Amino acid sequence: MGVQNKDPKKTLLLVCEEGEEEYDPEVYDSLDVDIRYIEDEATLTKEYVDNLEEDTGADRILIEYNGMWNTSLPRRIWDPQQIYEIMLVDTTTFEMYLNNLKALIADKIRTADMMLFKRCNEEPEKLAMYRRSARALNNHVDIVFRNDDGEIELDQAVLLPFDPDSDPLNIEDDTFAAFFIDTMENPDRYVGKTVNYTGMVFTTKSEKGHSFLLGRIAMTCCAEDLTLFGFICDYDGDIGEIRKDDWLNITCVMEKEYSEKYGIWHPICKVTKLSRCEEREKVIDVK
Repeated sequence: MGVQNKDPKKTLLLVCEEGEEEYDPEVYDSLDVDIRYIEDEATLTKEYVDNLEEDTGADRILIEYNGMWNTSLPRRIWDPQQIYEIMLVDTTTFEMYLNNLKALIADKIRTADMMLFKRCNEEPEKLAMYRRSARALNNHVDIVFRNDDGEIELDQAVLLPFDPDSDPLNIEDDTFAAFFIDTMENPDRYVGKTVNYTGMVFTTKSEKGHSFLLGRIAMTCCAEDLTLFGFICDYDGDIGEIRKDDWLNITCVMEKEYSEKYGIWHPICKVTKLSRCEEREKVIDVK
């Protein structure tokens, strides 16, 4: 790496956790990168950072954050709108951390703008499961998989635990979470497709026909960390009053609508047939 690659912007690099390899001062000096090491979480304050920024004349700040420190600390120092957070994940240890430090890992995933999975030597099906676990916690995070040869492209449609080309598409209890996540991410894949699934009614609204929210509760990392996975359903038929906590089997045609509030397209179920059914497992795992 030579000086000819020097970026015109001066960079302040704050290192809060030393990794497997050290930064080479000569290389980074030539690139106008000023490296400062921070060993104590209490040292990282707005006043400290402001003074460093003034002393170095930095145009931008990069921070290699300590994964064990408070995730909210950077947002007390910098404007959250100016932060782009990249979470680096060692795939060889990710499952172990998920199993033993679920709450800690979940906090990091929720705030990340990008997750970069490295050392990806796992089977594609397992990588797809990691991706769904991340999406369940943060629907907007960019996810990248890399091995020693570079970025890996995963065909999500092939790796789903059901055949998305089936029509009608029958969604079972153990595939509902994967179906919900993929539908929210790729609504166009399902538009016009007939789908059968079972869920619990969470909210209802009766104006013209019936409108209700139907789905399951997903356990995204632990028993204390639950997320609602539910679809908006519209039904013009009459089966009597649909109440909260009712369980329904439905057949629907998937469509999509634009949300002005959130600025996104989201799936919606146009129900063609429904029937009441016995209660199922309300809480499901994300797989």
